[in-house]
Amino acid sequence: MKQVVFLALLLFAMGLSHGAPTDRYEELTGEQDDFEANPKEWKERFSGVPPLPGDDAWTSVRVDSLPKNQRAFLDMNTLNVSDKDYVVRYWLLIRSTAGGYTATFEGLRCGTEEYVIYAYGNPRRKPAVREVKTPKWKEIGGARSAYRKELAKDVFCTGGVPRERYQIEQAVKGLFEQLNPFDNWTNDD
Repeated sequence: MKQVVFLALLLFAMGLSHGAPTDRYEELTGEQDDFEANPKEWKERFSGVPPLPGDDAWTSVRVDSLPKNQRAFLDMNTLNVSDKDYVVRYWLLIRSTAGGYTATFEGLRCGTEEYVIYAYGNPRRKPAVREVKTPKWKEIGGARSAYRKELAKDVFCTGGVPRERYQIEQAVKGLFEQLNPFDNWTNDD
């Protein structure tokens, strides 16, 4: 008998709590709709490859994952952080002490950890910029693109979000803005 009474009380309590508000917003507004996110499908908004920068336009950026005889440089004049598709686009130059020169105009998506190469550049060739006919997004990974992962983590992105241009400029200089996730937090209860 006790088990039947207990079961009846339990079922009664479950029935009462089914329609009850689950948070303060629902309690105040009376709205109890389930939240459903309808994320928009990502669409790239690429506007074209800028010209290859001159030798004096490159800014050195520290990349520890490159071999000791190679250095990385970014062109800060063509650096772009798009507020439409959230892609960081930049000219990247990898130069070796032996004279090797690899310049690429790339895009990086922080949220998906993907990159794309839009063009290759070399001032000794005619034309100096060779655009990729069908650029394809690739996952950042593997030993060959360890430097891209480092650039994404240390320079271009804060987690899955691209940094603002001024933050990237500071990161290239070795300065980092500390982010406190609770700066805008308030407790309204």
